[in-house]
Amino acid sequence: MEQNLIVLGVFVLIENPELENINLEEVDLFSSKTDIVNYLLLKYLLKTNEPVGSWVLKVMLELKNVTVSTTTIGRLLKTLDAKGYTELVGSRGRVITAQGANIVHELSERVRREQLQKKIMKAAQPQNLQELIDLMSARKVLECETARLAASRAITTNIKAMEHTVKRHEMCLGNCGDPTFPALDFHGKVAEASNNRFLIASLDILVNEELKLGSKIEEIRKERSAEYALHHRLIAEAIKKGDVDEAENEMRTHMDAIIAALVEQKNIN
Repeated sequence: MEQNLIVLGVFVLIENPELENINLEEVDLFSSKTDIVNYLLLKYLLKTNEPVGSWVLKVMLELKNVTVSTTTIGRLLKTLDAKGYTELVGSRGRVITAQGANIVHELSERVRREQLQKKIMKAAQPQNLQELIDLMSARKVLECETARLAASRAITTNIKAMEHTVKRHEMCLGNCGDPTFPALDFHGKVAEASNNRFLIASLDILVNEELKLGSKIEEIRKERSAEYALHHRLIAEAIKKGDVDEAENEMRTHMDAIIAALVEQKNIN
């Protein structure tokens, strides 16, 4: 009977390859090996329709490169029983309870979200000019929507904050200062004025990764500082007027200019 269940267990793993796609040791949600093993045990029990014994669960864990003795598995299962997540069915093994199923669904969703967040962070880290151009193209869509929302939602403090960054940017033109931080800060202030937390968080990630590039685009930003400062002033004025179409168009013009400069630099390289 146990051997048949082991075979059944292998088939369940094969038919559910998504179980193999995540390295749980890299998931911040789990602080210890015990947490990982408990999650895997519950997740496996949720996939089966029959009681499962310790040997089947041991094989399942080994297939995921997790080595745990049957004694340890038994101890963990007793703990899960005590929490109401699993239930012993005579000598046949464990089944998951409704409470255990809810825990698995909740943890799986949190794991999925964490993995998506990490994918986004990785994708937002350009390694060359072409990837930076791709990032800016994606950012352009967000920036245009942010400017549009800002024009309809900005309050007095938002307007003053934008105007302050524009003045700081323009001051850099006269004293040959570095325009990087006031320029990027302007986009942050526009995002804040949109009062859309998704756009604010998304642009914060993209801008932060752009800052890490340093010298790759520093010269472009300095060479076109006057042009970009003018763009920022026009965007701020449109937002202050509450003209959503003008604000969106001015931001599109600005982002198109940045992308064009990057394309030009890429062709030179």
